[in-house]
Amino acid sequence: MLLSVYFISVFMGLSSATTYWVTLKTSSIVYGGVDSETAIYVKIKGDGGVVSSRLREDDGFNTGRLYEYELSGDVGKIQGVEMSIGGTKDAFLFDWVAVRSSSDKRMKYFYNVDRKWLSTDSREGVTKITMSLQGEKTYIILTKTGTRGYASSNKIGLSMILEGSNGNRAHTSYLSPREMSFDAGEVDEFVLRNMPDLGTVKCVTLKADYDNAWYFDLVAVQDTDGNTVQFPNKFKKFMSSDSSEGMPSMKLCA
Repeated sequence: MLLSVYFISVFMGLSSATTYWVTLKTSSIVYGGVDSETAIYVKIKGDGGVVSSRLREDDGFNTGRLYEYELSGDVGKIQGVEMSIGGTKDAFLFDWVAVRSSSDKRMKYFYNVDRKWLSTDSREGVTKITMSLQGEKTYIILTKTGTRGYASSNKIGLSMILEGSNGNRAHTSYLSPREMSFDAGEVDEFVLRNMPDLGTVKCVTLKADYDNAWYFDLVAVQDTDGNTVQFPNKFKKFMSSDSSEGMPSMKLCA
């Protein structure tokens, strides 16, 4: 009888472990990757504990890539994710981390909304970044690059803040096109998950952190019900962190 209880206890203990699948999206910003000697860590935080692990890649972390990992443990309800760095002084930039588990198949997205670099050198970045869920809503952002001369950009460092009719705000990380650059006349799509409920999107603020100037004709924001709000480039200006080339920040309201 005692032996049976022992085996039942062992079985229950083994079965209580939760599997977590982690997806890391590295930024497409130039020099955002690091080699395999740089120690990158992820920590999943929940209301019942934490699970952490070093993320390893034999060839290092390249820019604009997705990397997937599997962790085991039990954190309870997932509440946040922390990314950190150790080892060399190389700087590392990522856009977001997504997590799902064997107990909750819904992928949860955590965005590097401050666009911070990870680095052990305080002049380049911070040693850890903590992220929380912004909400449960999904929005789609569409950008249409203009066709005027030099409209394209492969390093603009674009991010946005969406403002809703209910006063809520949604913050993005860097928005990187699939082909790594905003090309003249092209429409690029960005899906934002785990965003706050904005009601109706009233305003969008675009920010450019780099100086490879970009010109757009239109930004549109769509919710899962198919409601779309369009924001034309009413200033008819380029975006650039260099104010002699364009506007570092642009707020557009419907």
